[in-house]
Amino acid sequence: MTGHDYPVVLAVEDFVPTLLAMYGFWLLASLGRVTPGRVGAVLIGAGGIAKSVWKLLVAGFDVDLPWLEGALFPLMSAGAVLLIWALLPTAPWWPFAAVYTAVAGGALLAGSMKPVFILATAGVTTISVIGAVYAGRRRARLAIAPYTLGIVLVTALVPLRNHPDHETLRLQWIEQGTNTAAQLAFLAAAWLTVRAYRSSPSPFPEVLV
Repeated sequence: MTGHDYPVVLAVEDFVPTLLAMYGFWLLASLGRVTPGRVGAVLIGAGGIAKSVWKLLVAGFDVDLPWLEGALFPLMSAGAVLLIWALLPTAPWWPFAAVYTAVAGGALLAGSMKPVFILATAGVTTISVIGAVYAGRRRARLAIAPYTLGIVLVTALVPLRNHPDHETLRLQWIEQGTNTAAQLAFLAAAWLTVRAYRSSPSPFPEVLV
């Protein structure tokens, strides 16, 4: 699908799941090391926004800036690693830095974005799992279901992206609708989790190890 047949409205809609997810990550960051966690949330969001801006430029102005598209997974993976560390308050920083450095270095040596893509995907999935653990510790059972739904919907994006008709407008709308539903579920889960902790007598969540 080229910029000429990729509608602007679809490019604009691509901002929706990005902003929903970023707000959910921002909320979860308040349960750990707040400042680095929120920096991680912004990095994840920045990667998504860069990709959305690229789509909008291609669709609306036929301007292709590959570096914007290419920023998605490096920023998302860096933000995910940082947020995971922030949500594990007793964990040292250096193993997370080592993992990111090794993956980024391996991607550069291999000339492939696949290692960074895998780290980004595994990272955001891990954040949902950690969020569900936090929710379970406050018996916020209503939050666990949307975490699970979000993971299932994100997993469903894989066959959609590998479908032979992926470039058709119908499949693009299905893919973006699925992603939007996944990020809305994640945001709802994060909000319910944070609300459970704010209504708890304990000012801080139990330490995850």
